[in-house]
Amino acid sequence: MSTPGARGPLVSATVNTISIALLLSLSLITFGYQRALLPLYGSAATEHHLNKIVWLVCIVGTFMPALPAWPSLLLGGVLLCGMPQTAYWVAVYTGQMGDVIWGPVITHLSVLAPVLLLGVAVVKVLQTENDTAAMMGAPVQAITLPVCRMAIMTLQELWPLVPFIQETSETDIFTYLGCGTIALWALSPLIPSFPQVVPTPSNPSAQPKRRPQSSTSKDYWRLAVLPLVPYLLNNIQSPTLPKPLLEPFIHPTAPMQILSSVRSPYSGVILVGEVLPPTPEELEVGNIIEPRSLRYLRAGHSLLGGVWIGDRVYRKDGLGPLAFDQDLTPLGDSIYSAFVTQEAVRLVIMEEESVQQNALIIGLGTGISASALIQHNISTTIVEIDPAVYEAATRYFGLVVPEPEKVFLTDARGWVISKTHTETQGVSDITDTRPTPTFDIVIHDCFSGGGVPSHLFTQPFWEDLRKLVKPDGVVAVNFAGKLASDSSRAVILTLKQVFSQCRAFHDSMKGLSEEELKTEFVNWVFFCTPSAKPLAFRAATESDYLNSYLRERVLSTLPEHEINLDLVIGDLNENDQRKYVLTDERNPLGNWQAQEALHHWKLMRESTLIFIPVFRKRTCTASIVLDVGNVRIRPQYCAVSLHRPSRRAVRWIPPFVGDRIADVLLHFSHLRTSTALDALTWHPTQE
Repeated sequence: MSTPGARGPLVSATVNTISIALLLSLSLITFGYQRALLPLYGSAATEHHLNKIVWLVCIVGTFMPALPAWPSLLLGGVLLCGMPQTAYWVAVYTGQMGDVIWGPVITHLSVLAPVLLLGVAVVKVLQTENDTAAMMGAPVQAITLPVCRMAIMTLQELWPLVPFIQETSETDIFTYLGCGTIALWALSPLIPSFPQVVPTPSNPSAQPKRRPQSSTSKDYWRLAVLPLVPYLLNNIQSPTLPKPLLEPFIHPTAPMQILSSVRSPYSGVILVGEVLPPTPEELEVGNIIEPRSLRYLRAGHSLLGGVWIGDRVYRKDGLGPLAFDQDLTPLGDSIYSAFVTQEAVRLVIMEEESVQQNALIIGLGTGISASALIQHNISTTIVEIDPAVYEAATRYFGLVVPEPEKVFLTDARGWVISKTHTETQGVSDITDTRPTPTFDIVIHDCFSGGGVPSHLFTQPFWEDLRKLVKPDGVVAVNFAGKLASDSSRAVILTLKQVFSQCRAFHDSMKGLSEEELKTEFVNWVFFCTPSAKPLAFRAATESDYLNSYLRERVLSTLPEHEINLDLVIGDLNENDQRKYVLTDERNPLGNWQAQEALHHWKLMRESTLIFIPVFRKRTCTASIVLDVGNVRIRPQYCAVSLHRPSRRAVRWIPPFVGDRIADVLLHFSHLRTSTALDALTWHPTQE
């Protein structure tokens, strides 16, 4: 029996269902909003204070005076339809502040908070109008507060598991929900109201009566808005390039070209772009903008790598470029020196040299290291979680895979476990009698956007991987960060817990003091082996360079870049060292890396020393004279400082009001200030 003054169970269930549907919509909006910000701020900066903002919105929406439901729905629908533009442009301008904390907070408060506030306010109205809840008074608000926050944030990990949601762009998510909300508001005059009891203290047994209709005959004009909904559905467009990009896009004014842009479930977007070489007219007048003449691979807001193109493609023997892409575009050296540092794994002196060496690549990037191993006739197995990265490496960065059956597009943890399981079963398992491959070389490079997948750095993972490595094999692990940080100490000590010998090298092209090595954000490569014998490197020879100036520079000076690991872990006693060992049960690496990712985002936008070709000979630090045909050229590598571009520095780029390709400006600004461009390259000058 229903309590006097309560609605019937069907009506109450309907109201609760609508409330739940609204909260699910708010959760989906938050998911789409986070995905929209990934290419601009990355996951660490986007999520840093998002939970607090959602809590704040739920508190304000729950305890503020009630808002009228239908106007709130209309305003929420309008804000949602505009969110593709507002989310992008607000993030672009707050990103120019250079503040990794307040930039996302201002964006959250300006774009997401108003929509969530209106949604929570409508949920409050729906719950308060339930007569039973209304008789309870304040407890309604106490219940609404945690439920709203939980419904919005708890489902964020589940939305990517829904195929339809994963394949739908954030622009379409905002548009569908916004247009649906506007259509619901327009149809509100046709929605009947429910009979409701309105009990009063003087008449607690009041009989049910129908509330006055929320819409009068004058409200039927709202139906005229319905034809606007299909128009909005067909005309609301993203301010960024479509994904996938159907054809390359050349910017009309900036020296930029976007070759490919596809959606990724792992980083939001995988994009291949180019900073074009200067035109002959620009060269003649000296109107040169740096960096230039390069192709890069971007995952979310992070650069995975790149190569020089155009006038910066050189080969030591002068017989063409180092590589070609699938369209036969000449490609030069890597803009990263880290990948070449990883290639030093070939220089490790092994007890027994295999006739046919086998290598394993975990984390492909642009495929620089993989291409080098393949050119050295090493049978190479590639494990890469993102198919879009593999597609970009093979199509745009010259990766040629002679053994496609050794390419596995899956998570490395599961792959290593499956191979280890096969080995333990052996030939007695009739379902899989394939022998487990044994690798001489493993290159592990999973760093992106200031962080790493922490499950690929635990002691159980390294122990499983060690089973796939020969007794005198070598594992090269790429890691970026402050060497004296908790995350670096954890990675080093976990590796040393599994492997007998480890040595560390940085890829910086400038000299670093011991204090700088410990406190600056630097790219590191750790070389480890299960062998008990000392880990030694032979001297690099001409054949190791593959006609690359960059390889010659990095590999020939490798000893200069080593650091003694005792500087980092020597002050820790045995008990303290155990606390840093990462396990599946205790793995704080993700939290540590989240903090360092914030620093990485900011670092990418500060001034940095990079090595690029320039025209002024007096700025060069070295030169080598080579004979190329009948012309003597002097390749030079030069150091130049690039700073975060001011508004004046980029004022030649016109405003992108209403321009769907506005992200090109962001890519160009990102590249101009990226610490990625620390590689060695060359500029020829005739003598």
